[in-house]
Amino acid sequence: MKKLITVLCGIIIGLSLFVSTGNTAKASETDECGCIVSPVLGAEKNKIVAGLLSSQEFKNVKDSLKSEGYSYRGVKNIEVLINHTYDDTVMVGVPFYNADGTLEMAAFFNGIYMDPDLFEH
Repeated sequence: MKKLITVLCGIIIGLSLFVSTGNTAKASETDECGCIVSPVLGAEKNKIVAGLLSSQEFKNVKDSLKSEGYSYRGVKNIEVLINHTYDDTVMVGVPFYNADGTLEMAAFFNGIYMDPDLFEH
C-alpha cells in the first residue's frame, strides 16, 4: 500500500510539472521594433565582406581590438544584413573573441565601425 501511494504521488508530481494550466509565453507576431532587415547571402555577401576586409577602417579596428586582447578568427562567421527601414543600411557583424574566449561582434554600418563605447555615454 505504501508503494502504491508513493507511485501515485510521483505520477501527480510528474504530471503537475509537464501539464499545467495558465498562460504560456508566446512570441509576438507583430513587428514591434519597426525594423525591416534581410540577410545577404552568396556572391553579394562575399563582395560586401571583401570590400570591408580590404578597407582601412576594418584594418584599424582589427589592430585596435587585437591590442585590447581580442582575436580575429577569419571570415567564416561574418554576418551581413540590410536594414531596409533606414535607407538600406548595410550592417556587417564581424566576430572577435575576447581573452575569455567569448564571442563578441564588431558592427560596421555602411563600412563605418559602430564603437559600443560611443553609445554608453
